[in-house]
Amino acid sequence: MLSHKFVALAIGALCLSAYAETKVPAEATGKLSAEEQADGFKPLFNGKNLDGWWIRGENKDAYKVEDGNLIVTGAEGGDWIFTNEEYGDFVLRYEYKCLTGEGNSGVCIRSPKEGNPAFAGIEIQVLRPGWETPYQRAGSLYHTVAPTVEADKKFGEWNSVEVYVNGAHVRTTMNGTVIYDVQMTDFTKEKLEKEAVPDDWRKPLDDRPNKGYIGLQDHSDSVAFRNMRIKPLGK
Repeated sequence: MLSHKFVALAIGALCLSAYAETKVPAEATGKLSAEEQADGFKPLFNGKNLDGWWIRGENKDAYKVEDGNLIVTGAEGGDWIFTNEEYGDFVLRYEYKCLTGEGNSGVCIRSPKEGNPAFAGIEIQVLRPGWETPYQRAGSLYHTVAPTVEADKKFGEWNSVEVYVNGAHVRTTMNGTVIYDVQMTDFTKEKLEKEAVPDDWRKPLDDRPNKGYIGLQDHSDSVAFRNMRIKPLGK
C-alpha cells in the first residue's frame, strides 16, 4: 500500500509534468512538420528565447517570450527586432494574433539595418480586422499594395500567413486565401507618375533591396507571433 506522502508527491509530479507539456503550445516550439523539413524549411523562432534575433531599439524589454510566443509588447522604445541572418528569395510562414489596442505591428522583409523598414525594405502590415484605409489593412504591402480581400480573423484569434518572395514576385496568402499576387516591377516611380492617379498613396517597390533582414515592429500595441519558419529559395 502506498503512503499518503508518496501518493501526494506522485500526483504533484504528474501535475508539473502536464503543466510543462502544455505550457508551450506545439505550434510555438519551432518544430517543423516532416513535410516542411523535407521541403527545406527551417525555424526562425525557437519558442524559448530570442536567440537568432537582435533588437534595434533602446528598450530591449519591448520584446519577450511568453508561453512559447514571441510577444511584441508595444512598449515605447522597442522599434524593431530583426533576424541575425539576411534573406533574399524565400517562403516565409508565421502566425500572429492581435492582443491589445489596434494590434498595430508589422513584419518586414529584405530590410537593411538602418532606416524605416516599411520603405527601406518592405513591410507586411499587422493590424486589427476592418481597418478603414486599404493600404494599411492586415497583410498589405504597406503603402503600396492593398489586399484584394480581407481574410484576417477576429481580433484575438490566430492568423496564418505565407509570404512568397522570389525576385520581383511577391505573393501573400492569409488563412488559406491569396490576398495579392504582384510583381514589384509594376510599381516603379515612372509607372506611378505616368498613371497620375489623384492623391496616389502608392510608393515605388522596384527600388527596394533584393536582400535583407526579417523583422517585427514594436509600434504601440501588443501582438503575439509564433510558428515562424522560412524556406530560402535558390542559392
